[in-house]
Amino acid sequence: MAEPSETGNRLRPRARLLRTLGEELISSEVVAVLELVKNAYDADATRVKVRFVGPLELGEGYIEVIDNGVGMKLETARTVWMEPATKSKRGELRRSPKFKRRYLGEKGIGRFASSRLANVLEVISRCENTAKEVYAIFDWRQFENEDKYLDEILILWEERDPIDIKPDGLIQLLWKDAKRKPLLNRLKNGTILRMSGLKQKWNSKQFEELRRGLARLVSPVAADSDIETFEIDLDLPPEFAEFSSKVEPPPILNHPHYTVSGTVSEDGSFEFIYRIFAEGTESRFHGRFVRLKDKSGRLKFRALDLESTKEENWPQDFKTMVCGPLKIELKVWDRDELGNVVQMTRSTTSDVRRDLDSIAGINIYRDNFRVLPYGEPRDDWLRLDMRRVQNPTMRLSNNQIYGIVQISADNNPRLRDQSNREGLDENEALDDLRCVVTEVLGHLEPMRWTARPRASAKTGRPVGGLFAGFDFSPVAEFLERKLPADTEAKALLGKTEASFGSQLKEIQTVLARYQRLATLGQLIDHVLHEGRQPIASIKNETELGLADVAKTPVPCREVADKFGKRLTIVQNNGNVLATAFARMEPFGGRKRGRPAQFYLEQLIKDAFEMFRDVITQLDVRTMLPDTQTLVRVDYAEMQEIIVNLLQNSLYWLEQTNEVKRAIAVNVERKGPDHVDITFSDSGPGIPSENRSLIFEPYFSTKPDGVGLGLSIAGEIATDYYGGALELLDTGPLKGATFLVTLRKRV
Repeated sequence: MAEPSETGNRLRPRARLLRTLGEELISSEVVAVLELVKNAYDADATRVKVRFVGPLELGEGYIEVIDNGVGMKLETARTVWMEPATKSKRGELRRSPKFKRRYLGEKGIGRFASSRLANVLEVISRCENTAKEVYAIFDWRQFENEDKYLDEILILWEERDPIDIKPDGLIQLLWKDAKRKPLLNRLKNGTILRMSGLKQKWNSKQFEELRRGLARLVSPVAADSDIETFEIDLDLPPEFAEFSSKVEPPPILNHPHYTVSGTVSEDGSFEFIYRIFAEGTESRFHGRFVRLKDKSGRLKFRALDLESTKEENWPQDFKTMVCGPLKIELKVWDRDELGNVVQMTRSTTSDVRRDLDSIAGINIYRDNFRVLPYGEPRDDWLRLDMRRVQNPTMRLSNNQIYGIVQISADNNPRLRDQSNREGLDENEALDDLRCVVTEVLGHLEPMRWTARPRASAKTGRPVGGLFAGFDFSPVAEFLERKLPADTEAKALLGKTEASFGSQLKEIQTVLARYQRLATLGQLIDHVLHEGRQPIASIKNETELGLADVAKTPVPCREVADKFGKRLTIVQNNGNVLATAFARMEPFGGRKRGRPAQFYLEQLIKDAFEMFRDVITQLDVRTMLPDTQTLVRVDYAEMQEIIVNLLQNSLYWLEQTNEVKRAIAVNVERKGPDHVDITFSDSGPGIPSENRSLIFEPYFSTKPDGVGLGLSIAGEIATDYYGGALELLDTGPLKGATFLVTLRKRV
């Protein structure tokens, strides 16, 4: 953007530089206004008025941003205010002179947002206790000339005696309310930006977006007690009066159903308080966020819970997160139960939902000011809605949550702005931040599940239990007592009972088929859950392989070897998909054949072999049975039970010290039609409040868990083998112990 001049080698920036800063780095007119309000905050203002004067048509009307900040001297306006990326807000000068606020506009481009809004900018500014005021006027249309250099642009600067403002002008309408008198018609201190000749027509949708943006611009949860208040007024023409008033968040924020609040320190240590207002309960969750290596050597995020895992039992090979320290506050609503909010706000359900839509989202605030676009209605930066697709019954969606994540420029240097100041750089720190908030939400979701009333609870009965009431024995006893000699009646009863029993078996068979069809919806979730990551890996690795070939003009052995390694990764992930589909095959609509005979112990070893890499990576000691119990089972059905139990154990064992990680499995035949499988691990165990919920479909305490594994495994044991899947109070290892009972076909 700068070129040597014709008279020498001095670089002369072209005029289009400032137009680029204002019009191309600021994404919209609404964002431009927000940037100018941020500048007022940097100027130590406590009150800002944003005023629109019509007609708000193209080339007409004007916008005023008026603040009561420290103002500018002439030299400051000429050498600092109109120069981007100056040193005035860097190094030791990172904080404002009066209130010591951390500067928001370090890059110095926010002031050029005025060029996005209008053709002409007038600036009136006065410092406190000074006799003069600064006046400047910029005609942004001069900057449209591609051939002009900045030193050829005509800009009027002057220092003058303060002048009175006409009654219909700027200051007269600045601050009026029941408690304050209007300010004098002469500017005492502060800055007025008046932008005339609008570059676009404004409408209700934009003002709604602007008001929402202004309401969320300053964090309602102050990070520092010494931060002064910062009030914003929006003054609009009569036709937009519904958006015109002091900017405040809607009252729905005062009436959430659940809240989470807490802190995360620099080393990942955290403590959060969870409140469920319908129950009047409060619980604490504290531990440490870390990254652990998975089976492929990649780092993945985990929350080590201090309640269930003592520090001496933590894994030794963890990496500290890099996004802290943080403060987090979340407010959550059940959108189908908003009666309490309607009651307190004296509004309607539709109005409450509209207000919730307008505030919903998890916002990031740096030094009390919001970082765009996080928390905008269409910005699901945590992918909560996609996550909810996998488990819609339990997971929270973006439109149920209002959240605040507090960071600071000084303490969170790796969470830095992108060049256009809209969004943070995509790096490891932002990845960690996403994981932290998702983990915090993931801990709330099972608590919310427990508190919410459900239409029906799972009874745990097998399909046949539905017909347990059809018992003819009382009729037989009555005949024997009253008509002991009536053999014909007894024979008729016996025939009727046999016929009815045969019909019941047919009904049970039909119900079992329908139950498998009902399970199909759960299996779709299962396919998505198991297949999404391998498919993404296949795609990425294939693209990398093709890119390697494309960069090399002549094929060579090195490229071939590299491509072969990538294809091996593709092949391995394909095997993962094949295994997932094989595990789902028993639940298809096909007619089942006669189960074959297998040694149950070898079947269990085969399931463990599928996860050999993970078991080795986590250094888990496995104790498997060496007996030989011959059973007649469906191989895939039984593997589904074992694999689900094994996956759960491996997940929770990651949170224990690797020296103590262990899984023990035992098989015992109790009779001709009775086999027990005991599956135990040394993990953190299952909290008492979750013990009765873990078998319900979609209940999961994993941050990204689908909650289908134990439900499916329990249905197989109950429906196909007349047995049960139970959680025992004690077992051979200190963690969770499950008992699988098989009573049919064994």
